[in-house]
Amino acid sequence: MTAATLLVAVPEHQQADAIKRALPDIYAVSAYKDLASLQSVAVEGKPQLILCHQCFFEADNNNLLSELARQCPDSRIMILGPPRPMTIQIAALKQGARGYFNEELPLDKLHTALQLILHGEVWVERHVISGLIDELTQHPEISEQQQQALETLSPKEMEVAKLVSHGATNKMIARQMDITERTVKAHLTTIFQKMQLPDRLSLAIFFRDLR
Repeated sequence: MTAATLLVAVPEHQQADAIKRALPDIYAVSAYKDLASLQSVAVEGKPQLILCHQCFFEADNNNLLSELARQCPDSRIMILGPPRPMTIQIAALKQGARGYFNEELPLDKLHTALQLILHGEVWVERHVISGLIDELTQHPEISEQQQQALETLSPKEMEVAKLVSHGATNKMIARQMDITERTVKAHLTTIFQKMQLPDRLSLAIFFRDLR
């Protein structure tokens, strides 16, 4: 588990307390009741993780998320909120969030979600990832450097990358390839390094374009 600073912006004090209780002590959590208060601290403090409620980005405030992502480029942002249509979740990802956590899920899953985005992955329902990849798909423009990097991938690494592009989770990849999740993670780390890609979503989009 990776320790991290976490800033939380939720409108209700009770929800903030519940989040703090649900997370292990590895997080240094600071909670705020509005987005403006969180932003003023985040810009200077550069937290590793930011958790904001969806209500702050609705209606006329839908550009605030992209602004937060621009101001805090080194922070991983997670949106917390009620179940929302795929289009809303895709919009959040395109504006800079790394995940959408359904607040109807048990809060003990929040730790898992935060650890995933902290390590460069995303947390949304699988069909949302597939929808985002399809929406962003375009004819690939592969540089000579990228082509050379592709040729360095082993058959196993290539298979992992292709499965990621179909929206498969590490657990699904491990089951299909008959390997451990630890091995899947090792393959992904190597792929990120060879392809010079920052995270799982970038990898998925790149290999989706190659189909």
